[in-house]
Amino acid sequence: MQYSDLTGGDELLAWFGEVPTFHDAEILSLSLNRTGTSELIVHGWVMTEEVDPDGYIVLDKHAVVTFTFTDIMDLQLDGFSRQNVIAGLRLGRPIDRGRAGYYALPEEEGDIEIELLPCYGLDGFIRSKKVVISFVPGRFEKQ
Repeated sequence: MQYSDLTGGDELLAWFGEVPTFHDAEILSLSLNRTGTSELIVHGWVMTEEVDPDGYIVLDKHAVVTFTFTDIMDLQLDGFSRQNVIAGLRLGRPIDRGRAGYYALPEEEGDIEIELLPCYGLDGFIRSKKVVISFVPGRFEKQ
C-alpha cells in the first residue's frame, strides 16, 4: 500500500515532492462516525536541510491534509490532548493485531490502516475499507 494507491495520493506526493513522514506533524481534528465517513486532519510539512538564524530546522511545503475514511472496521486510540503531535504516520496494509473478532466488517485484502506513531497526545491506528486524501496547501491558522 502506497499513497499513490489512494485517491488524492498522487497529488499529495506531488505537493510534498516526497513520501510524507508526518514527523512532528500535529493532529488538528479527528471526527468519527459509525455510519458514513470519518476524518483525520493533520498539519504536515517537509523538513529541509536548512537551519534558521535561531537554530531551528526550516520547514517547507506546509499543508493541512485530510484523510477521509469510509467503513472504519477497527481502531485503537490513546492519549488525546489539547496538542496532539505525532512522531510519524504510517499508511499501509493492516497488520494482524489479534482483534479480528472485534471487526465491524469482514477482513479483506484491500483493507487500509493508518498508524499514528506516538510523540505527545493522540496515537494509535485506524483500519478501514477506504481512505481518500485531500489537502489545502499552507499553514494551519488557529481560529
